[in-house]
Amino acid sequence: MITIDSKLILITGLHIGDADDGMKIGGVDSPVMKREVFCDSEGVIGFDSARKSSEPYIAGSSLKGKVRSLLEYSLGLIRVAKLLDKKQYEVDNKKREYKVGGVIDSQFIEVLNYESNYTMEDKELINKKAKLLILLFGESGANSQDITRVIFRDCFITNAIRKASINSKIELFESKYENVIDRKTGTTIGGGLRQIERVPSAVEFDFNMTIRAFEGDSKELFSNTLLLGLKLLELDALGGSGSRGYGRVRFDELKIDDKLIELNESIKALDEKINNEINKG
Repeated sequence: MITIDSKLILITGLHIGDADDGMKIGGVDSPVMKREVFCDSEGVIGFDSARKSSEPYIAGSSLKGKVRSLLEYSLGLIRVAKLLDKKQYEVDNKKREYKVGGVIDSQFIEVLNYESNYTMEDKELINKKAKLLILLFGESGANSQDITRVIFRDCFITNAIRKASINSKIELFESKYENVIDRKTGTTIGGGLRQIERVPSAVEFDFNMTIRAFEGDSKELFSNTLLLGLKLLELDALGGSGSRGYGRVRFDELKIDDKLIELNESIKALDEKINNEINKG
């Protein structure tokens, strides 16, 4: 097993939506994901504590989906998938059609074998990259043929942040008003004003993921691929409204198997390491 731990720090407000709160009078139009916990005055959680608190959290599924998507783009797989969109082919006398839109899966590899615009060498490299992501992140249904290697845990606020919130030193939620402007009149469109709930900047979460590494697996390849994903996430955005400034994050005190490392390698350097490891296989 490989463990990757870090502090996930919000640089800008984060919005990962929860169920619609619109039926509540005075409620925000789009609330964030929350959980309720019992904790003591030091922010330590325990059912024997009398204090009940509502706090935000980041679902592991949100992190997994975002990191997977960023890696699919970074490794060039989405560009290939778009070229293969609506391509028809035949398997076991059954006609099939590939449609881009979902995650990179076994059907992507299957249809690639019928594509004539790539050399065998190019196909082999694309296949290896696709198989790497499928192995790490898994695929659903009958296509699943191996154990998904990476586990993203839900991220909860740190005890220090929880304690500061209990003592009213910080707020765990903020409301941001946004509107829709009529381009002709320059005024807000009727019903266009909405209230978005966010987790404010500077809130910290405990981040953890586990990588199942078995005999024959390349720990270095797995680790570097996921480090690339985290680096890409720092340069992109987590949650909704990223193009409007939401969801910028930073990973501090990053450790692999309790060894402190710096996430300061360039995307190009990490990409070269990944390609070198893939070509070894």
